[in-house]
Parts: sequence; C-alpha cells; structure tokens
Amino acid sequence: MKHETPEELDALIDAWSAETSGEGTPAVKRIEDLPDLETVGAAEIEWVVDGIFAQGALHMLTSEPGAGKSTLVAAAGYAISLGREFAGRATSKRPVLILDKENPLPAIRERCRRLGIKTHADFHIWGEWVGEDPPSACSGIVLEWVARCKAKPVIVVDSVIAFHPGDENDSNATRRYMGQYRTLTAMGATIILLHHIGKSETAKDYRGSSDYKASIDIGYKLTNLGDPARLSTLELRPFKQRFSVWPVLHLRYADGTFCVDQAEGRKTDTDRLRDLLKENPNSMKSEFEGIAVGKGIGRNRARTFLDAEIRRGTVRIATGSKNRKLLSWTGNGSGAMVGGEAD
Repeated sequence: MKHETPEELDALIDAWSAETSGEGTPAVKRIEDLPDLETVGAAEIEWVVDGIFAQGALHMLTSEPGAGKSTLVAAAGYAISLGREFAGRATSKRPVLILDKENPLPAIRERCRRLGIKTHADFHIWGEWVGEDPPSACSGIVLEWVARCKAKPVIVVDSVIAFHPGDENDSNATRRYMGQYRTLTAMGATIILLHHIGKSETAKDYRGSSDYKASIDIGYKLTNLGDPARLSTLELRPFKQRFSVWPVLHLRYADGTFCVDQAEGRKTDTDRLRDLLKENPNSMKSEFEGIAVGKGIGRNRARTFLDAEIRRGTVRIATGSKNRKLLSWTGNGSGAMVGGEAD
C-alpha cells in the first residue's frame, strides 16, 4: 500500500496550483485586491444533508470498528448522488466519490447489495480492488475532477489512517496531512473522513493527535446502541462543531434503510442508563461505567446515576464471589443493599 509522503502531497498541491493559476501569478497582488467578505461564497450555510453534513466543510466521523460508519456514509452518499432524502432529511444533489483503503471488494459488494446501491455517473467507489490503489484526496486526478464538477462533490475517505503518510500521533505530520483537505474545501468540495476511536478516556471521541479535532469543522461520534453484532439503533453525537448541527441524532437501521428513531431520540441519559443496567444485571460498578462509556455516555454521568439510584433503592447491591459488589436494577424503590455500599 503506497502512502504519499508529506513532501509528495505538498508537491501535488503546488503542481495543481501552478497548472490552474499560472506559475508565478498570484491571485492577490495587493492587499487592496482582497474581495469583500460579503461577496465570497454563500451568505448562509448550505447543507448537503440538512443539519448533518455542510457543503464545503471538513467532517470527521468516528466510531469503534464495526459500528456502522462505512454503511452510514455509503447510504448517505448514495442518497446525495440521487438527490433523495436521507433519514428523513433533504439532500443537495451532487457527485460522490468514496476513496476506500479499508474494505475488500466482497465487503463493499455486500454493503452495496444491502443498501440497494448501484454505481452510476455521480456515484463512484475507488478501492484497492480496482487494480490501482486509490490516490490521496489531493492527487491531480481528484483535484481535476473537483474542478470540473459544477455542483461541487462529496468525497469520503475510508479511513483517515489508511491514507495518513506519517504517525497519526505526531502533531506536525497530522497538521500537514489534514491541510490537503482544506485545499479541497476551498474548492467547494465536502469532505467526510472516517476514523476510529481509541481505548483511553482521552481518545473516546477520536484516536491520534489533537490536530485532527483542531483541523475539522464538524466531528461526529457514531455509537451502536444495540446488539454489537448487528446494526440496529445508532447514535450520532457531535464532538466538534464550528456551526450548529443537530445536537444528537438517533437512527434506526433496518432492511438497508436508515430512519430517525423517534422513540430512542426522546430518551434521556438516565433512561438509557436504566436500560443498560436492566440489560446487564449483576454488574460491578466499574464494569457498568465501562459499558456506559462504550455507548457514548460519560463515566462520571454513569457513576452519578448509580449513586442516585442506590440511594433511591431502585438499584440492588448483592455480594458476589471475592466480596465483589454486584448491581442490578429493581425499579421499585425498595431494593435492599446487601453487603454495604458499592465500590
């Protein structure tokens, strides 16, 4: 798998700039030549998917492996390419390109079959199975395509680390790497980067250098709230936003279609924590907090919930082997605390 070095990425961008604007001919010759802010671009934010993906913005979508981010963006991208609604939200019709170094051909075919996707003139997937590795987003062939597109396209990168030419924990390397995507957004393209979360508390939203978060306009964490072995109810929660997006979106996936889960969307964190404890009886406090973190709820929020419900008597504490304190939901306000306080 070939990765362009930072120097090669810079050279690609420089070569394209020289080709399109003329070597040695700056676009702005004097400070007085700078255009008025009010005349540059649209006056209002334009959405590719209403309230979720903004036109000309740099997005990052993170999750644990297998949580459904590739399926989600493939479904959204296909809807965008046809100008159809996605999860009940309007889309702005435009071309879509998915650059994929993450998934083999059988996985992509299976996903497209489930989602009813058929490639067409405005929807393309470039994977390693093409016979030539997918290029960096700022390669000449992609830049030339973006320039030709009348409605500026959506480009999905799956995944960030597969295209990163250096160490993702190195702030300098990551800053330079992320800079290429700014070239594309300046041309009007909408970028969606797929990335993974880490295992540590500080990496619960994304893995790697903090320059990832600093570079993007909108960041989402996707969490599978249901059975981890299959897609069902998903939560899309922003962790970075330079302008307002939907605060939390709950989606239900079934039969190749995403729709808004109205019932799940009305649940508070307390409701969700209560459901989690019902689904995981006889959990130690630390175990339950870990389960909550895996579902996108903070460890402190889970601890506060347990302490409050123990005081109310709706959570029973039993003593297990090795004197472990096991928590279960009773819900009747008369749960006996057997064995004293929880750890």
